[in-house]
Amino acid sequence: MIVKIFAGPPNYDLKEVYREDPEEFIIGVDQGAFFLMSNNMKVDLAIGDFDSVTEAQYKDIEKYCVETKKYRSRKDYTDLYLALEEVLEMDYHKIIIYGAMGGRFDHSYANLSLLRLGSISIITEDVEMYALHPGRHRIKNKHKYISFFAMEDVEGLTLSGFLYEKNNFELYIDDPLCISNEGEGVVTFKEGLLLVIHQNEKDM
Repeated sequence: MIVKIFAGPPNYDLKEVYREDPEEFIIGVDQGAFFLMSNNMKVDLAIGDFDSVTEAQYKDIEKYCVETKKYRSRKDYTDLYLALEEVLEMDYHKIIIYGAMGGRFDHSYANLSLLRLGSISIITEDVEMYALHPGRHRIKNKHKYISFFAMEDVEGLTLSGFLYEKNNFELYIDDPLCISNEGEGVVTFKEGLLLVIHQNEKDM
């Protein structure tokens, strides 16, 4: 099962980022649930404190969605983290988060850290990002740029087939060496956690 989580800010075009898959489970987080409802998409679970929607909109969400879980606004974890807690108890093989970037920077940073928790991607119209664990990974890239950052110090990193190739080196968490690469290729490494960011240029 693929779990697809739609989060705020809803600064993306569904037609651009979303493709239907069989056996998908759809979650709307806070205003993401209202966004899905407004686009006539089925919502299996709406979750959050819903402080980003009006009371009338929340009542519509309750009626529309298959299940709704509402939390108080004073809580220890973000709405998206609570959604992922629900998902990690499910029988899933992939999680895609739409949105979750481009609003408050602190929220964007917190959402980025959630990639550590499993097979999770974050997708917007201009960006796709995910974390890789040690091993060999063939990477396809439809974006202009592809960058690699160490979420944990990475040992034995080799980038083959990309515009800028590197062989068997160490990438540390404070090292921006692998930003703005291009093309597709194979990534291998022995230890650590590697963040991959596919990025297009944004019109200014």
